[in-house]
Amino acid sequence: MGELADRRARLASARAELLEHPDVDLRGVPARVAASWRRSVASGVHPTTVISEYHPDLDFDSRLVRCARPVIEQLVEQIGDVPTCVALTDKQARLLLRADSTSWMGRIADAMYFAQGFDYAEGAVGTNGVGTVLEAGESVHIVGGEHFAESLQPYACAGAPVRDPYTGRLEGVLDISCLAEHSSPIMHSLVRTAAAQIEHGLLVDRNQLQQALFDVYTRIDARSRSAVLAVGERTVMANSPMQGLLEPGDLAALQEHARFVMLRRPTIDDRVDLPSGGRVRMRGSTVTVGSAVAGVVGVVTLLAETNRAVGGRRSGTAPDTTCPAWREAWGAVQRALTTDTAVLVIGEPGSGRFTLLSQVFRQAGEGRVVAIEAADVESGAAAAQPPRREPTPTLVVLRDIDRLSGAAAARLFTALANDPADRPSLAATAAGRVDGELLALLQTSVTVPPLRNRASDLPALVDALLAELAPHRRVGLSPEAQRLLQRYGWPGNVTQLRAALEFALRLRPVGRIEVADLPAFCQSSPRIALRPVDEVERDAIVAALRDAGGNRVAAAAALGLARSSLYRKIRQYGITL
Repeated sequence: MGELADRRARLASARAELLEHPDVDLRGVPARVAASWRRSVASGVHPTTVISEYHPDLDFDSRLVRCARPVIEQLVEQIGDVPTCVALTDKQARLLLRADSTSWMGRIADAMYFAQGFDYAEGAVGTNGVGTVLEAGESVHIVGGEHFAESLQPYACAGAPVRDPYTGRLEGVLDISCLAEHSSPIMHSLVRTAAAQIEHGLLVDRNQLQQALFDVYTRIDARSRSAVLAVGERTVMANSPMQGLLEPGDLAALQEHARFVMLRRPTIDDRVDLPSGGRVRMRGSTVTVGSAVAGVVGVVTLLAETNRAVGGRRSGTAPDTTCPAWREAWGAVQRALTTDTAVLVIGEPGSGRFTLLSQVFRQAGEGRVVAIEAADVESGAAAAQPPRREPTPTLVVLRDIDRLSGAAAARLFTALANDPADRPSLAATAAGRVDGELLALLQTSVTVPPLRNRASDLPALVDALLAELAPHRRVGLSPEAQRLLQRYGWPGNVTQLRAALEFALRLRPVGRIEVADLPAFCQSSPRIALRPVDEVERDAIVAALRDAGGNRVAAAAALGLARSSLYRKIRQYGITL
């Protein structure tokens, strides 16, 4: 009993010193707990009270919950003699399910906000058996004074990660909590065993398509020493030789290629050019269940030859890209313009629809591209004097026809096509639904992918934009800045990427662009669209964090915010710094 009291006293003393002096040496504190305490201080966690955010929009009947429910019920029954609660969270530490062995233990958990829908991330409530598992990536057992928040110190918790058996990604955390005096090392063993049972349930519960893809992948991997890659709509599996074969950018490009071809042909034997300039051969076949395509499984071989055309025009007939969807769009537009077919290019704003049309049209030689904006057509300004064919070949592009009424655009198209012997080539772009009358005036359509689906193209796009924005200057990105751009989702597509680089060049006109030179939005991925006032606040928070070197305590002080408020806003805006 004296030994336990001494341990509690040592932990309490060390914690008090840490709160006074964040850099103090935490002697006598387990390394994992000490690291968690320091993270808790840096995140601005309240040292005495649990402050947890409620999330009403969670999926409380998800596949993870369905697989975990019987395991949790069995576990509660198994340890029913000890007052406990067993909880399941998602991968963001938000409680999805909880079962209690006694009603009074449930009331205690409710008082600590350890309830369905509440957040138990380490950055919100400090060291605990859920958030600390997510930070450490492995199971933990936190007892009494090892908790950072004083209000949690009367309790003990053991948590274990639950991973997807196919992808290895962490899907959630299973936790057992009880009073500290009832804690035992067996809790840690029980929670790990139960987490493994949930993982087995996830394996069995996989739908038929994923199961079929997994079965084919394991068979090929078992009989081959080569690099094996399986790619489904949302699943990627790669054996050890595959993981060591390619750089991340090259692997992303190969996955894009596999997803593209798996919906178009039953077998694959392709030589694929990679962003790094290398080339691989992928041989395999698609996996189907009935008429549905589960994915493609193939053996990948690195070829000795190098694609020296990467970064330059490929024989004047193909774009500088390894993205198969973009290359197909290029070819379709090229066929349409070659045969003087009026073509509609569909895609998100800023994705390069007009650029694609312009580049393909000018590829054959000198040519003039005339853009007609939707606002001009609607007002009648563009219809009065439509462009006529001149000695120089001309392409007229009606931009954003989904913003037009059918009558307004029809008047322009009628004027353009009035004299077939003397009219320019015609094309249009759209981001949404197009009026039926307009569709009757077009003969074919092409879809371009958004920038987030062209990850392998991003380095080349950045180089091209920098060359255009800063000609004859020595300018480039640091590796950290390049990785930041790769992680961002680019909802504004290439237009937004250009704006980010223009911003950076104003701060760093020559030399190497660093993370701090990029706009704040590159380090924010909010789940909903932000109002202008929110964007201003987000940018101020990112700037403060950058100035403080990522130290959230210092950033909160500079902003005049409580640390808990700063942490909440970091989550709200999806700030990744």
